[in-house]
Amino acid sequence: MSDASPLPAVSIVTVANDGLFFVRLLVEQVRALAGPRPYEIIVVDRGSHDGTRAWVRAQPDARLLTHRQWFWQRGHRHGEAAEYGARAARYDRIVLLDSDAHPIDANWLRDSADRLDAHHRLAGAIFRDKHRGNPHGWYVHPHFMAFFKSDLGGLVVLRKLRGDDTDTGEEATIRVLAAGKGVVEHPIAFCREFDVGHPRVPTVAGGVFHAWYVSRLTHNEAEVIRETDGEVSRARYLDPLLARLRGAYGVAG
Repeated sequence: MSDASPLPAVSIVTVANDGLFFVRLLVEQVRALAGPRPYEIIVVDRGSHDGTRAWVRAQPDARLLTHRQWFWQRGHRHGEAAEYGARAARYDRIVLLDSDAHPIDANWLRDSADRLDAHHRLAGAIFRDKHRGNPHGWYVHPHFMAFFKSDLGGLVVLRKLRGDDTDTGEEATIRVLAAGKGVVEHPIAFCREFDVGHPRVPTVAGGVFHAWYVSRLTHNEAEVIRETDGEVSRARYLDPLLARLRGAYGVAG
């Protein structure tokens, strides 16, 4: 796509570890809803074995990077992999999406990445939670976060630096606000279009759908079941959600 478009160029970055169905949805929906602008999609793979890597390699607008880490680093691996992908981006405006997220509204980039400027250094889905390392009680959640590549390592840090006192990507919000800069906020709401019976997930924010829990249910379902008192499992949540998404998008797999 030509760089002569009046709309800002964007690099879409996601981190994958299996989950081909959702990665395919992300890529195809970005392709459909990026608008007439230069864009690229970077998929940072952490060791998929379900055909994700081969499928991404075959896409003309996607780049596959690999980022493996030692087992003892697993608590930080997602944020570090996201930083690795962002550093490889061609464009300065970056949108980070979780691999189980995808855009559903044509204005999703106009309302986020396109609104970044000298004051607004961060945009995306606002997650509210009280973490000891964050005095604000909210932050831009990295399942949908837009920022400038030039801020990476300064105002924007995606890896966890404070252990359990903050979440992955939370440091970026803390630093942006501490610098007196602005955040473009999109509240997270329950997504009724894909209601599978759970009262809180999946969600939508700023025109971006997020399934939540997909990777963790794929790799450690028992942990998710314990954390949610059995409310979230493959049988009760992920399987019916997959059925709804397949029907809505006509995507097999």
